[in-house]
Amino acid sequence: MTHTAAEPVLHSPAGAAPLAPLGPTRGRVFAAMNASTAPIWLAMILAPRSRLTRLLVRRSVPLHAGFSVAYTGLLGAGMVRSRTRPDFRDPDVLRSQLVDGDVFLAAWSHYLTFDLLVGQWIWQDALTSGRTARIALFLTWMAGPAGHGWYLGQRWWGSRS
Repeated sequence: MTHTAAEPVLHSPAGAAPLAPLGPTRGRVFAAMNASTAPIWLAMILAPRSRLTRLLVRRSVPLHAGFSVAYTGLLGAGMVRSRTRPDFRDPDVLRSQLVDGDVFLAAWSHYLTFDLLVGQWIWQDALTSGRTARIALFLTWMAGPAGHGWYLGQRWWGSRS
């Protein structure tokens, strides 16, 4: 990948190849993806028992469907452009493909929708069982599996008393 003098280069950790910025269009897509899930997360964390939260969670199916379509289109565009297929046996091939802006956005949409799906399960399970899940939900929003693990631990320890 070549860069023009005016185009900033992002430096990767540990001496990895430099990354080109996503660019303004992909940057807006990234911001829109993040913003699209924020109201649901905030509602589940700040007002878990409210009618608005239940409505947002119930009506999130089109959002998940949109992420599915975005994932498929972005991944396909990145694979066509790079002329490589994902090789799930070779982590270096997969890592190299994430450099492509569309493939990165596809991966990000994957994280967002699956983390939200896990968060919605945590929210529903906590409501059903009478638990508080604010910390677990916040951690799931910010760090996916960390929040899921927190909640599973909370459930396990709670079931022992």
